[in-house]
Amino acid sequence: MSRISRKTFHSGFFHIMIQGINKEYIFKEKDNKEKYMYLMKKYHLNYQLKIIAYCIMNNHAHFIIYSEDVNQISQYMHKINSIYAMDYNKCHNRVGYLFRDRYKSQYIYDREYLLKCIKYIHMNPVKAGLVKKESEYIYSSYRDFKEKQGYIDNEIIKLVFENNERYLQIFNNMEEVDVEIMDVDNNKDNFEIAIKNYLIKNNLKLDKIKNNTITLYNFVVSMQKKGYKQKQIAEKLGVYPNKISNILKKREM
Repeated sequence: MSRISRKTFHSGFFHIMIQGINKEYIFKEKDNKEKYMYLMKKYHLNYQLKIIAYCIMNNHAHFIIYSEDVNQISQYMHKINSIYAMDYNKCHNRVGYLFRDRYKSQYIYDREYLLKCIKYIHMNPVKAGLVKKESEYIYSSYRDFKEKQGYIDNEIIKLVFENNERYLQIFNNMEEVDVEIMDVDNNKDNFEIAIKNYLIKNNLKLDKIKNNTITLYNFVVSMQKKGYKQKQIAEKLGVYPNKISNILKKREM
């Protein structure tokens, strides 16, 4: 779809991110995620805003929220976070802050960037190795878009995709995100999870991978598909990055 300039794009879209303090897994259990989603649903109609997209991970969550009044977003996030924190602390017999910060906010300046942010948010559980496809993760808005239920209805589709009936095709055919998008500082944690899942699935040990060209190639390709870089993979395996580059070139010739 054609790019809409920053001047003509209707303002009001924000990428919101929250994270557990000290990277704690504050949404680790099924009940945690369901409780937070319940609060999202219960209170969002009390404020002048719309939930465009969301994804609840184990230690953080992403949202895209539309509002013409930033204060409405602030009040909404404060409401659901404070209630969730009180309930969580009570259930886990803990005291003190639960969230790393109140929340982080990033202004979305054009429609192309908006679509990339939605794509990025829905790909979070895939890149973390929790599921293979976006549609398999039940704690995100992907299914809402697909089935037009939950937070996502025809009004949201019209707002984001300009009432294009091919919105799912547009979304699913988008290339990997190639812009800098706000993220939590847990890429290393997600990388470790992705490696662990790969080793279990393929019945491998990490120290055996680098000694076999085919095994190393398959591992690298799998990690790259999840968004991890050659340098990061090489450091984990204890090999030089050029070794990985040479293997990739030879296998893909």
